[in-house]
This record gives sequence, C-alpha cells and structure tokens, in this order.
Amino acid sequence: AERGRAVIRPAACPLAAFAAMLRGPSRPMEEVTEDKAFRCYTAPGETFATEAEMKAHYHTELHRFNLKRKVAGLAPLTRAQFEEREARGVREAAAAAASQQRGGKLSTAERREAREARREAKLEAQARNPRSKAAQHAATSGLGEEDYLSHKLKQAPAFDLGCDLFSRHKSESLEANLAHMAREHGFYLPYLDYCTDVAGLVHYLQQKVYIGNVALASDRTFHSVEAVQAHMRAKGGCRVSLEGSEEEYGEYYDMQGLAAGSPLWEVEEVE
Repeated sequence: AERGRAVIRPAACPLAAFAAMLRGPSRPMEEVTEDKAFRCYTAPGETFATEAEMKAHYHTELHRFNLKRKVAGLAPLTRAQFEEREARGVREAAAAAASQQRGGKLSTAERREAREARREAKLEAQARNPRSKAAQHAATSGLGEEDYLSHKLKQAPAFDLGCDLFSRHKSESLEANLAHMAREHGFYLPYLDYCTDVAGLVHYLQQKVYIGNVALASDRTFHSVEAVQAHMRAKGGCRVSLEGSEEEYGEYYDMQGLAAGSPLWEVEEVE
C-alpha cells in the first residue's frame, strides 16, 4: 500500500479468533506429531490421518461439547465418554416418558441412573464455581498457616457492623443489625448487661464467620461464608455461648462483675 493511504483488510474469521483464544501455550488446539498424524485437543486419545479428517471433526458434537468444557475449565471427554453421556441422556428421556405413562413412578434402575446424572451435574457445577468446596480445597491444600490466612482474607467479602452473622442481609447500623438477628434468627448476645464492648464482640464474631468461615456454636470450619451461614441456620446454630469460652470472649465482658453476680463463675486471683 502507498504511504498515507488507508488499507482495508478483510476481517478476521470470528471462529478462528475464538479458537485462537482457547489455545494455550502448553496445550495447543491442533498438533502435528512426528509420524505426520494430526491430533486435536477436543478429541483426546485420537489421531487423524489427514488434515481433512481433522477438519471434519470440527463439525462434530464432540468437538463443540469439549470446546464448552474447555471454556468452563473442565477436561475434555473422550469419544467413548461422550457417547456414554449421550446414551444416558437418551435413556433418561425414554425413562421420563415411560414414567409419565406409569403415572410418574420410576423403576429402581431409572432412579439409580437419575441419581448418577444428578451427581455428575453437581460435580461439573462445582468445578465451574470458584467458591465451591472442591475449588476451595484445591486452592488451599498444601498452604502454610500464613498463606492460608492470606488466602482467606483475599476471599472474604466486605462486611461491617450492619452485616448479619447468619445471612447476607445488611442493616443500616449495629443496633438495627442486632434487632434484625434477634427477630429473624433468635440471636442474642449472652449477658448483654455485662458486655463492655458490644461493637468489638460483634466485629470479632463477624471475622470468625466472614473470614474464617467458622460456625459460632460448633466451631466447625466451612469452605465459604455462604456454607457456614447455611449450616448455622439449618442446625440451629445461631447462638454464642460464653460458658466454656471465657478465654475467647472474656475481653469483651466485665468478667469480675459477672462472676460477682452469678453462681456460674468465680474470680480466681492470678499471682
């Protein structure tokens, strides 16, 4: 082209650009082996004698399905696995039709296949969800204490004194939050009359839930704030007990005043 003149070039093929996006430096979409056979990422374990055969593979359902799995971060299925999956889908459709004819009742084999299909769908969904238990285990396994704490701090959602301990509800103030948790979850701070730092105690409990993902009543650790909150709601764990946890929560209470007014505690002089 002459200098100073604009040159109009044909637009790049969208499919070619998409394929280029999916390619990785260590796992190319196409590969030519030393024996001149062709291989493709979306057909694991297979080789193609000619480039034409490989291009024909690009028009198959297996190729399209494995492209979607690659985008989702999942490993490709072999042709045998894909055909089994398709056959299972056909069987499930036939079973559903037969079930309707029988009035909605499934046979033992159909129930077994339905459970297996739900389990596989759940595993695939968990693999795509970065906040799932499987993803969190993969991200934290092998981490030291400091690295684990740093990871939890990065993963924790933002929270303030208006954030509910047991759901993602947010109130306008600490007082409104305490009223909401009492009304919705039956949660009360124990021995409130002797609590000298209500805001500090609530913030500490929020750190346990939002950062550590620790259940308040059982001290069980979960993989996410959603999981620990769901556990506390389902198991009746929307509570905090001061008895037996004096060392953990004592700094937020007037323990001497509490001991003087209650037969449950007594003041011990530490030399």
